[in-house]
Amino acid sequence: MELQTKKIKVPPLAPPAQPGPAVAGWAAFEAPTAAGSLRLWAHGVVRHAADAAVLLETCAPLLDALDGWIDFALAWRWCPPDPKGGATVPHARAQWSAEARTPDSQGQPSCRIDLPWALLRGMAAPPEPLAAQLRWVMTPAVLVLTQMRLDDDDLAALEPGGVVLVPASMTVGWQGRLRPSDEAAVPLAGLPVALPTPWTPEPITVEWATPYEGDELCELRLGLPRPMDARSLAGWQRIEPIEAEARASLWRCANEAGPARYLASGVLMPWGDGWALRVDSLEET
Repeated sequence: MELQTKKIKVPPLAPPAQPGPAVAGWAAFEAPTAAGSLRLWAHGVVRHAADAAVLLETCAPLLDALDGWIDFALAWRWCPPDPKGGATVPHARAQWSAEARTPDSQGQPSCRIDLPWALLRGMAAPPEPLAAQLRWVMTPAVLVLTQMRLDDDDLAALEPGGVVLVPASMTVGWQGRLRPSDEAAVPLAGLPVALPTPWTPEPITVEWATPYEGDELCELRLGLPRPMDARSLAGWQRIEPIEAEARASLWRCANEAGPARYLASGVLMPWGDGWALRVDSLEET
C-alpha cells in the first residue's frame, strides 16, 4: 500500500519589523519633599529606564546645585509617559542652562524644573551661580486682601451699589496673602504680605492667622493685571506696586463641599480709616 502525502504550502516569513527612529523629547523625573514633589524635565531620547538614567546624569550639575540649595539629597525617579495625564499641581517653573543667564541670552534651556510654591516660600533665594542659571516663568497671581466670615444672610444682602467693608484694613498691621492664581483658595495659602495700601504689598515673615474656618469663609481678592515674577511670589524680592485701577472680587473659599466660588466684584473705595468694596456685579445663579 502506497502512502499518500499532501504538500502544504507555507507562506514565506515576513522580514522582522525594523525599529523606528529614536525621537527626542522631554522626559520627566520626580523627587519628593515634605512640601511636595519637584519635577525635572530633560530633553533627550528616552525609550526605557536605562536611557532615562543616562539622560538624568547629563543634568548632574543642576541636581548637585539643587541638593545644596534645598540642603538634602533629592531622590529622583523617572516618570514614564502617562497617556491619561495627571492632576496639575501648582508650581513655579524655571528654565535652567549651564551657562549664566543674561538679558540677551538666546540659547535653549538644557532643563526645566518645577518646584512647589510651598517649598519655595519656606526657603531663601537660590545662591549664585545657580540663581544666574535660572530663568523663572512669569505667573498669573491674585492678592488676597482679607479673609472673612460671611453667612447666607450676608450673601443674600449683596446687591449692586452696596458695599462690603474690609475690617482688616481698619486695623494696624493690615496683612494679606499673595499667591499664584491656580493655588487653592484655602486658609493661609500664599505668601504673607503687609498692606500699607491695597496697591503696595510688602513680603513679611510673620505668619498671618485667621479666626474664621469652615464653609462660611470668604476672601476678597485684588485682581492683578499682569503676571508676576516667581521670585516675588516666593518672597525673595520686592513686589512692584499694583495699578490702582485693579478690580476686586469676593469669593467663597474652597471647602469639603466644593471648590472656590465667585460671589461678586467691584472697585475698592476709601471707607473711614480703611477700605470697602463697592459692588457692581454679582454671580449669575
